[in-house]
Amino acid sequence: MPQLPRPPPLTNRASEKLSDNPPPSPTVYTGSTLRLTQDDIQQLGRFVREFVTMSLIPWMEKCVVEWNENYSSSRRLPSRLFSSTRRLFGASSAASSPATPTHGSSPSVSSVSNRFTHGPNSSVSSITSVTSISTMGGGNVNQQRRLAEFATILGDYKLAISVWETLRKEGRGGSDILPLLSAPSPALSLHAEHSLTTLRGPQPRVGSGFEAPAHAQYRALAYAVRWETGIDRQEFLNSTLEGERWLVRAAYSAEEPPTAILFAHAAFLSEIKGLRRKAAFWYLIAAEKLEKTGIKPLAMFFFRKAQSLYRNPPPKELSPAFWESEDRSPTEWEGFTAVLPAIEHELGRLLYTTGDTASAIKYFLGLLKPVSPQSSQLYPTHGANGAGSPLLPQPSRDKVYLEDFRVAFRHFKTTEGDAWKTLGLQLPITFCQAKHTRVRFPGDAVEGDSSTWEKLEQDWAAFWSPRGKEKLGKSGQAAVNETFWVDIALRNPLDVEVTLSGLTVSVREATAKDADTNPDFVEVEIVDDIVLGAKDTRMIPVAVRCTRPAALVVTQAVYEFFSLLPAVESLAVRGRRLNDTPAQRQDKSYAPDVLIRIDVEEAGQRLHAHFVDERHLNLAQGEYKHQHVWLTNSGTRSIKELWVVTNQEDELWFDAGSSESTEASSSSPPKTEVLQSTNTLAPREPYRVPLDAIHSAPQLEPGEEVQLPFILHAAHHGEKDLSLLFVFREADDVEFHSTRVARRYEVKPILKVTTSARPSPAADQTYIVTVEIENVTGSSNIELKQLSAMSATWDCQPMLSSSTGPLCPPHQVATFSLGARPWTSGTGVSETRDFVANKIRAVLQETPIDPSEPPSLDLTCTHIASETDIVALHNPATQHFIHYGRRTMTAQATAASHPDIPARLHQAIFPLYNPSTVDVVLFWELPAQKRAGHILLQGPTLGAGHAALREIVRAAQIMKVKRSMYAETQRERAAILEAVQACEWNREDDPVAVFVQDGAVVEHDFRQGPCHVPVAFTFRNLSRTHPARVTLKLAENPESEPSSDLLPPPYAGRLTFRKILEPSGSYTAHAKLWATRPGAYALDSWTAETEVGEPSAPEPSGTESKAAAWRSRQMQYLQRPRAGERPCVAVVDVGRLA
Repeated sequence: MPQLPRPPPLTNRASEKLSDNPPPSPTVYTGSTLRLTQDDIQQLGRFVREFVTMSLIPWMEKCVVEWNENYSSSRRLPSRLFSSTRRLFGASSAASSPATPTHGSSPSVSSVSNRFTHGPNSSVSSITSVTSISTMGGGNVNQQRRLAEFATILGDYKLAISVWETLRKEGRGGSDILPLLSAPSPALSLHAEHSLTTLRGPQPRVGSGFEAPAHAQYRALAYAVRWETGIDRQEFLNSTLEGERWLVRAAYSAEEPPTAILFAHAAFLSEIKGLRRKAAFWYLIAAEKLEKTGIKPLAMFFFRKAQSLYRNPPPKELSPAFWESEDRSPTEWEGFTAVLPAIEHELGRLLYTTGDTASAIKYFLGLLKPVSPQSSQLYPTHGANGAGSPLLPQPSRDKVYLEDFRVAFRHFKTTEGDAWKTLGLQLPITFCQAKHTRVRFPGDAVEGDSSTWEKLEQDWAAFWSPRGKEKLGKSGQAAVNETFWVDIALRNPLDVEVTLSGLTVSVREATAKDADTNPDFVEVEIVDDIVLGAKDTRMIPVAVRCTRPAALVVTQAVYEFFSLLPAVESLAVRGRRLNDTPAQRQDKSYAPDVLIRIDVEEAGQRLHAHFVDERHLNLAQGEYKHQHVWLTNSGTRSIKELWVVTNQEDELWFDAGSSESTEASSSSPPKTEVLQSTNTLAPREPYRVPLDAIHSAPQLEPGEEVQLPFILHAAHHGEKDLSLLFVFREADDVEFHSTRVARRYEVKPILKVTTSARPSPAADQTYIVTVEIENVTGSSNIELKQLSAMSATWDCQPMLSSSTGPLCPPHQVATFSLGARPWTSGTGVSETRDFVANKIRAVLQETPIDPSEPPSLDLTCTHIASETDIVALHNPATQHFIHYGRRTMTAQATAASHPDIPARLHQAIFPLYNPSTVDVVLFWELPAQKRAGHILLQGPTLGAGHAALREIVRAAQIMKVKRSMYAETQRERAAILEAVQACEWNREDDPVAVFVQDGAVVEHDFRQGPCHVPVAFTFRNLSRTHPARVTLKLAENPESEPSSDLLPPPYAGRLTFRKILEPSGSYTAHAKLWATRPGAYALDSWTAETEVGEPSAPEPSGTESKAAAWRSRQMQYLQRPRAGERPCVAVVDVGRLA
């Protein structure tokens, strides 16, 4: 006879609570077993089946019928009617509805029949017992819930749904059951949400870390399991219900394993639906919760599930032409880079804590890769209180990954020894920038911009091409036993500081294809402890020395990452794209990779150059700085010819073999001198160094050294680079070689110099030029040694100066006033203007421009200085600095004004000086620091201009030009024409300056009646070439201003004055005021009309001069009193004083 398995041990929990004795051992079974025969089992099964089908189910059906009738009757009329009936007619408790069955004692069949029939034979005791039972625990509510439960069990879903809906509306449950009974609809999601919300109760504000109580979590878990198992999966996952979201809502934020399983099951269902991104996210949440609860194997499983889903590329139905145009592969997919690093980092940490260090190292090493700025962290960084602080900087993810890798890798090497070599670890990032890695030879300068050196080489080629055919050899070869450097460009792609050690390069001969180690005749430097900051870029030089001639190739860079992991990076650059054949054009084909090649040969002509004093230079603007360059012939052949090529903006004076300087002359030169300028914008030519002047022989033999002195003038403030290109050769008709030297210096301003000009009312001068000098330093007294004014048409003589001494204290202003008058003793003024007009005509007419240069120009110079400290401007060094300083200013201004005219043509079109301008040169000195210098400033343009290029511009506008199909050509022509109209050579001004006599005082005895007051108006023609016709009109009845304290001028007598003013001529018109009372009369209410005439033609010598007929230039101007200026005349009544 079969025997049932032994039942589990039984314990009497009630007795355990009441008894103080300890419970019996669980291994001792105190109960008795029950052995049933096969007949007993069959009889017991038959009894249960008959009991359910013949007793339990009919009883449930009967209860449902009666409760449904009661439920339906209560739904027909409102409860207020029944309550009124009971109040008026009385109601017995026997009329109450049948009681809800409880799980208490089981009554007999007759008693049950009596309880639910309510017949006349029912005893009082039975009615009382039913009433008492029905009222226990809210009888009507329990009855309706039992009705809903029984109807649900019996399959009467229509009745069950209506009852559950009633309970839901009354807030008494039912929302958790309705999704199981109703047809799929959007309302079911609301039912599920309502059931979970009611279960958890009111929640605090968002972000407070609220967690539902344990009983609510348990009921929510039961709801979720019931929904997932009770609803068909196809309906549960459709877009109407989205049942996976119900599981997520039921899980809430509890950190418990069941909650994590709900998230994982929701992720599984989402994966079935094809929502991979959502499934991966819920897998992550489940894994995080399981990791916090300590279930690490399952957490790793879910992390790997999320990783695989994030790595799975989405389908991209794009045209094949898209991938070809973007130069990308259709299979190239890195996954969701914003999330994957965090997942892999968690996997690495879990593997490390579980003992799998090798796999953890691979994960940590794979995380060391540059992250795009758009990617964000999956898990935000939290502060100590659990909330992220937006004010604190977020720690770098690269720093965390790198620290974990270092700890894990160091631990693995300590515990496993050399087993790490079998892992095949490779650094996923690269530090070497192969395209920017270059070879530097001893003749190449580290400092300086590459474009600057290219420009200097081009200047040398342009200078030497008309003189010879010898070329400048490229410095692309190294010498035997000479050190050269491989400058490796290192860039840190990580957002954390890294350290590289043992950096070196692999060098092999060009003929040895498979050489792994450096040859014996090559010595390569090893650089240790290279620290690269976050996103930092550095050039690290690696010294290489070869002991015999050879052709070397630099193949790769070798280093150790944090002295832990060796790494090798190739320094080859991918070859160019091949497009020669149709097959190459259809498919991507590239030439072989390009390696760095160095040809080492025997040392020939070598010249090393460096500054004697290489300290950082801090100069004042305009300062003279004496420098020395040390030149060494390190080759095997002598050097007989040496040139220096400098930048055009650098002002240098090489005084090799010259005793001239910029100091004051001891012979006391005059305060006025005339300089003759070449007046050309031609660039400075390279300087040939006279070796016999600085050396004992006319050639520099191998191993000999020499110093080259020069003076640097710091003309412009800011950070500057002084770049010198030395070109040399052994003898004539041989190739030139070059070497470079550069130095960086900083120039700070110490003086702010400004100039202004205004017409002068004095008869012996035309303009007053004011020079204001401000000391912008904070603590230095600057001595103003000399002020010089230069011009080709204006002689400037000093007037009274407002400065009390030569010293200018800090933050003080010194003012100098100069009186300018026409100067006609110089030559080249008219020739310069005609030269510009002819060249502009050729430009506008698009005719070839001849390469002729402007004529020379005489400049008159006036010095303001003491008798013994005058610096002569004809000093070669000073004149050199002034000339090329002016060239820099003019070249920059010309390039800005005429950007469409090629810069190479500027020197053939525009001169160096405009004859009408006044330049100012200020010499200064800092006696305490023994520093001196000068500042050159382009001053104002004096005189009146009369649109000298107007006829040329008009002719170009009406000229028939060849039409072009390119619109850009038409725009360039219009831009050139507009620039010529607005340039300084086509300036147009009102030539007449009006001066009104101001401040006169007239005394009169008004007892004798009114009087006439004389008033003088002076007109001066500021033009030196054209006459002007002036008409002065005085107002007959002027009106006074309401807010003015001056009386209106009562002009009397002649009110109109006309006069023709010759060039630089003047005229005074005498008018009268009719003063009827004493007071101050304003001298305004006048207008001056000016018309410019054409200059008269010069008459032949020996003939009498005749008045030339007036020819108008069609230029009219109108002047009125300037705003803010109100000259006046005062009339005093002396009769009152008598």
